[in-house]
Amino acid sequence: MNFFKDKGAGLVLTIIIGIGSRYLSNWIPHLGGVTLAIIVGFLVSNIFSIGGNYEAGIRFVEKKILAMAIMLMGLKLELNILSQLGFSSILVIVTMVLSTIGLGYLIGRLLGLSKSFSILLGVGNGICGSSAIAAVAPVVSKNEEEIGLSISVVNLLGTLGIFILPGLTYALHLNDTISGLMVGSTLQATGQVVAAGFSISDVVGRLATVVKMGRILMLGPIVLGLNIFIGPNDEVSQGKVKIPAFIIGFFILSIVGTLHLLPIEMISYLKTLSKILLTIAMAGIGLRIKVSALTDQGPKALLVGCLIFISQLFMITGLITLLF
Repeated sequence: MNFFKDKGAGLVLTIIIGIGSRYLSNWIPHLGGVTLAIIVGFLVSNIFSIGGNYEAGIRFVEKKILAMAIMLMGLKLELNILSQLGFSSILVIVTMVLSTIGLGYLIGRLLGLSKSFSILLGVGNGICGSSAIAAVAPVVSKNEEEIGLSISVVNLLGTLGIFILPGLTYALHLNDTISGLMVGSTLQATGQVVAAGFSISDVVGRLATVVKMGRILMLGPIVLGLNIFIGPNDEVSQGKVKIPAFIIGFFILSIVGTLHLLPIEMISYLKTLSKILLTIAMAGIGLRIKVSALTDQGPKALLVGCLIFISQLFMITGLITLLF
């Protein structure tokens, strides 16, 4: 009973914003419920006075609901996708992901962003946009403004990429196989990859989606690696590496999904639940972003994101030239 008394107001508010944003996303193409939840949460918190009685519920959503959403993401990672990728494609995927995260960190730090902010932008561009940022955020950052801005920037760039990538493949006269590899290894969200790939051809769309799934498989190892090397509270420096429960759950559920240990209907339901919980969690993050954060760091974050995305395009072009 005390749970609902303390956290009920904030929990209900984030649920309303999250569910409402998912509904609105059906009418606003390419933006997505996650980004909309952040935007709506931001508008609500800056237009209306959100009292202290909402605080505990919003905090609960940011921590517990987000952790549940991340664990359920594991069901989307079917490890047998690797059998559909050749060695060269796997090499390209691994190189692109690691290089993008590294460049994101380097560019962000050079332009004055914090270590955590730089990593969030690099991971978001390198792996799978909003989901990747949400997954690494509990490990690398406690700053809601950084998380929200990272997701917004990465989604904006991915949306622009839907139109840029097809034009680039035409300009470079790439065949279907190479086009699929380029689209699948650069765009951020799966929906963006599908939209850009199938706008070129059905073959490119299918190949790009498989490549994208390969990138998503990097999420678990990256989260685990970040937790070990730069985890919270300097646990590594004390000789104690504590793996959060949500990471363990993520890996367990990825195995469950791969081996189809649960009925298909249940897995489908849990995947949908993961999306809903993630949207609600992002509403909580949006509610904690203030206008000052946008004016102080927004333009710089957008510049860093653009430079990362441009670097990705150069890298994938170079790798394709070398390997194919």
